[in-house]
Amino acid sequence: MKNKFMRWLACGKLASKLMCIYFLLIVLPLGLFSFYAYLRVRAVVQEQTFSAARTAFDDTCLSLEGLLGRLDGVIDILSTDSLVYTMASNDSRDYTYIRRLEDSDQLATTFEDLCMLADIDLIRLYVNNEYSYSNTRNNIIQISDVALNAWYKTAAESSGRLWCAPIDFQDASDESLQNCFSSVQVIYNPNKVKEPLAVLRADIDASRVEQIVCGTSITENGMLLLLRKGQILLSSDSGSSPIPPETLVSQVQSLIPGTWETISAEGQEYYARCEKIGPSGWLIASILPHQDVFRLSREMSAEMLIIVVAVGLAAYLLAYLISQSTLKRIAQLTSTMQAVENGNVAVRLEPSGEDEIAQLMDGFNQMMDRVDMLMEERVEYGRQIKNLELKALQAQINPHFLYNSLDLINCTAISRNVPEISRMVNALGQFYRLSLSSGREVITLAEELRHAKLYVEIQNLRFENRVSAEWDMDPSADCCQIIKIVLQPIIENAIIHGIFEKSSKTGHLKVSIRRLDGDIRITVEDDGMGMDEETVLANFSVHETPERRIISSGYGIRNIQERLLLAYGAPYGLSCRSCPGKGTVVTVLIPAILT
Repeated sequence: MKNKFMRWLACGKLASKLMCIYFLLIVLPLGLFSFYAYLRVRAVVQEQTFSAARTAFDDTCLSLEGLLGRLDGVIDILSTDSLVYTMASNDSRDYTYIRRLEDSDQLATTFEDLCMLADIDLIRLYVNNEYSYSNTRNNIIQISDVALNAWYKTAAESSGRLWCAPIDFQDASDESLQNCFSSVQVIYNPNKVKEPLAVLRADIDASRVEQIVCGTSITENGMLLLLRKGQILLSSDSGSSPIPPETLVSQVQSLIPGTWETISAEGQEYYARCEKIGPSGWLIASILPHQDVFRLSREMSAEMLIIVVAVGLAAYLLAYLISQSTLKRIAQLTSTMQAVENGNVAVRLEPSGEDEIAQLMDGFNQMMDRVDMLMEERVEYGRQIKNLELKALQAQINPHFLYNSLDLINCTAISRNVPEISRMVNALGQFYRLSLSSGREVITLAEELRHAKLYVEIQNLRFENRVSAEWDMDPSADCCQIIKIVLQPIIENAIIHGIFEKSSKTGHLKVSIRRLDGDIRITVEDDGMGMDEETVLANFSVHETPERRIISSGYGIRNIQERLLLAYGAPYGLSCRSCPGKGTVVTVLIPAILT
């Protein structure tokens, strides 16, 4: 790792080094400070959220405990009142009708006063007698009216104080009895302590409890639950919670009262706390989703991240502008050298200033001038070498000996009556005459086309007319010049590597010559095996190295491409498109030069 870093220091770009320096001096410290600030903000926000949650939860507990405690206090007062026992008694001796009415009025007044003083909604006394007041007043009721209700049965079986919620009064016939929270106490006969004499019930409207529980907003998706032995009596959840409150009840009940603990359900994590509500023994639980507790910190961290990114981008932009201003001429020199690497040897620099960079620019221009001279010399040497190679190849054949031998074979074939041999010998003789063309390097397109036709004719004589040829030449191109032996190698590749590689060993060849403004376009099309894209690129692609221009192909195609480039220059030469199984089209583009 150390070696790589030292190598980068020695070989890395100057602009990159400057950018790294700016990063280390500006962006990195800013990022570290932002990360520290994020951690501190997160801790502070979490602490404040929990503090607000504790305060709101404690206030809710106190309010709810005070509200239910008033019910408990009213029941305690009434359960020791002698008038309650008198009104509930079944003994009618010495208890005149007038006296009962007076006592019932007095008890009703007591109930109303206690409701007003304790701020509760209703007090009821359920009696087991047939006195008239138990039928005419709404707060002194016969037990027979509620004897079948579940809450009364539970109260009768209970030996102590009973706390009821609206869910316990669903089977009550009187709707006014259903929507309330109640404290219920059974009054026993003083003379027979095991005999239930009456039932006292103090009610608070459920909306008041709901206002306390549901009106406490700690977080957006937080909720308060009022629980009784695993049963949800009241919930502040409005349906926005990602999971139903019932899935959290079992975990909430197992919490230690007074402490915040983490619970989880269905992949979600929550902070939860529970407390007992005074005399009722019920639990009130606060449940806060983790994401709500950290929402503010996430929002603040996102804002900080945006600020850091904006400042970092601004710092990098400033660093880039400074580096561009400082290193503009070096960048110009580098881009010019890259252009030379890509083949543009005509590019030059305009030196500015008198410092070392200006000296480098001037030296670069002198070097490129020298390179131009060397390249011109190399091109001329290459042209001479190609001419010498072709002449050496042609010199290997003795034209007189070849022609005399072919004439002898032709005469023998005629005398022996073998016209096929005579035809082939004539075609071969014409083929070589056109190939040699009296030492000329440039011939007409008509002669080049004739040379190609003779080659196809010879191949058909050899292989029983397996190749059908179509020749289409623009008459206006007949007298245009072309360096010789261009079409024949291309057609040879089409026949040997295209048509003869098919399973049928037969195929069609089409040669088209067209004059387009100042250019000649020659296309050689076959229906042979074709080539995939990789093979086309390998055979016809052109790339350059500092030493020479290279055409990736076989000797024949490479020789043609190099000769065309030497004779005519860019953009003239060969191009190819092919489709496997369908055939190949090779295009030759040359300038239209008249003889």
